[in-house]
Amino acid sequence: MANDNKQSSLIEIGALWYSTKTPGVMSGNFGNRARIVVIPNKFKEKDNQPDMKICIAPNDKPQQKKEDDVPW
Repeated sequence: MANDNKQSSLIEIGALWYSTKTPGVMSGNFGNRARIVVIPNKFKEKDNQPDMKICIAPNDKPQQKKEDDVPW
């Protein structure tokens, strides 16, 4: 979060990283059980349509926690 020193009512459920392979795509994990991918909506035609799409998939890879690891 932007400022961890202040109390907030927000609950952090995960984190995302920008892909180094695919510009505009972000991905991350929810614990060891699910992987989340956020991709731009390439079919957006109107302002009332979403800018990004969120996809969730099972996390097939066992997680090895490293401080500088990016999940892709």
